[in-house]
This record gives sequence, structure tokens and C-alpha cells, in this order.
Amino acid sequence: MKNSYRSPNINDIAKEAGVSKSTVSRALADAKNISEETKRRICTIKDRLGYEPNNIARGLSIKKTHTIGVLLEDISNSFYTEMAKGIEVTLKKAGYTMFLASTDFSCEEEIRLTKTFIQNGVDGILITLINEHSEVLNVLKKRELPFFVLNGKPCDESINWIDTDNRMGGYLQAKHLIDIGHRKFIILRSTQLEGSRDRFAGIVEALKESGLSIDDQTVLGDANTREEGFELIKGFLGESQEIGGHSAVIATNDIVAIGAMEYLFEKGIRVPGDISVIGYDDIAYAPLIRVPLTTIHQAKFTMGEIAAYMLVNIIEGQAQSLPQQYLLKPHLIIRESTRSIV
Repeated sequence: MKNSYRSPNINDIAKEAGVSKSTVSRALADAKNISEETKRRICTIKDRLGYEPNNIARGLSIKKTHTIGVLLEDISNSFYTEMAKGIEVTLKKAGYTMFLASTDFSCEEEIRLTKTFIQNGVDGILITLINEHSEVLNVLKKRELPFFVLNGKPCDESINWIDTDNRMGGYLQAKHLIDIGHRKFIILRSTQLEGSRDRFAGIVEALKESGLSIDDQTVLGDANTREEGFELIKGFLGESQEIGGHSAVIATNDIVAIGAMEYLFEKGIRVPGDISVIGYDDIAYAPLIRVPLTTIHQAKFTMGEIAAYMLVNIIEGQAQSLPQQYLLKPHLIIRESTRSIV
């Protein structure tokens, strides 16, 4: 037997209420030129029938869907989930809904998901770029869709972005270890993102300032994930428990640092007894792991809040000037994974 059920629509509400479709639409939009009694009657009928508005269709008529596409690199990394929470809280307050997706560091996915958001009528996009020259920037600019870049500074000076002073953060990593007596480092770096390259530049600056050379250090990479941190240290140490005179590991993000620590624990190398480890980002579980991680704090939730707030302002024509660009300051969080050897 054929199922004759169909979803209720505006025509059904208008017929039962004895009004026009346009009156129903205006009442559901809380228009001021509709009496409160009519609004209540229409809303009562809507609720009884179980009517749900088609926001995409409505968005086509009013040129706005109150939806924002959020495209992050790796939502399994709590750095990005904390950022996403800041976005979500801010968008809810402004009456917007967030659509969240992850590129998993794939340029192809970055383009495909961005186009999917656009095709579904989002009012704007918040995005963490795979690299500062990403082709997705051309897609967004061509469509003239409002967007905001998080955790990065694109080369195009006309683009809205928010980031942390990564060079300063890398400097703070190395300076902390140098100040407590360390001189020989294993550096687990990432080369893909400008921010990570800036962190490495800050490390080099701190070494040079202290009379040390990057050429005397062990630099390994590219590393962006926990697995890559684990494999880099494993590949360097092999089956040996000898750390070759190195007294500290510097990782350009917490996830990589945690992966490296897992291998060190597996081989019986004590942290920080045999070697200190410092990360970057201060993700939610950095203080909760076996040896709480010394790291550089980034205001991830705040970054999401500011970007979402400013994007809504741009969409609604309330931004005072464009582009909107913000650089946040990082700071050092000292925990148990580093120790003085002075």
C-alpha cells in the first residue's frame, strides 16, 4: 500500500487559519504588521500540524539562511573542538546555526566541502586553512561570500583573519628550556602551516639569542598528528634507549608532543627524569595525561568567539571597517613534563 503521508506546508496552515499564505509567512517571521492574536493562532496551528519551515527555501527568498559553514582541519584534535565550541556558543547567541566539517588536512576536501557549504546556502564560512596559499581562498573570493580565517594569516591582505603570535610562542618554548639549563634539543616541527613555521622561527631566535645554533640541534619532521610524533621519535631512537645527549624535546603542537611521550614511556625513558618535553596549544587534556604537559597556551575558545562574532557583524553589515584582523598573544604554562638541569 502506498504511503499517502506528506509533510504539512504553509498552504495547510493558511487554509485552517482562514488567511493568506503571505500572512502565515509574515506571522511565522514575527512581522510587526500582524496582530499578536493572529500570530498566536497561526503558531498554535503550526505546532499542532507539526510544520517545520524549509530554511533553505526561505533563505532563497530573504537572501539569508542564518547558517554558517565551519571548516576545520582535524576535529578529533581538541585544539579544534575547543575552537568550535567558542564558535558555536557565539553563533547561538546571534541566532545562527553552525554546520561543522573537517578537511583532515586534504586540499581536495577543503575545496569540496567549501563548495558544498556554498551550494547549501550558508551565509558565511569560518575556516582554518591547510596553507596560506590555499586555492579555497580564490573560490570564496569569487563567490563574494563573507568568510573569516582562523589560526592563520593568509598572504592576501584583504582577508579577514585571527591568529596567535606563533613566533612569540616558539620563542617562549625554547627560552623556558634554555632558562632551566637545557642546551641540546630534539625539535619535532611541522612545515605545512605558516603558523608552525613561525613557531620554528621563534625557537631559532631564542637559540641564537642564547649563543646556540640550530645546526647543533636535531630537527625532525614533518609532524602534525599524535601518530607522526610517535613515529618520528621511534625512527630517531630506534630500539635504543640512548637519547644522544639531548635533554629536551620541543614539539610544535601538543598532539605531536603527546605522541612522542608515548614512545618514550614505551621504551622506559623517563619524562622529565631523562628528557623534558614541551608542547604547544594547551589542549584540554594536556594537564590530564600521565605526565602533565608543559606547553604554550593559545586562547582557542576566544579565537572561535571573536571570529564568529566578527563574521556575523560582516554578514549583517555592522562591521566598521574591513578587513578585520586580530593577533592574540600566547603564554607559557609550566607543568611536570619539564625540569631544571641547572
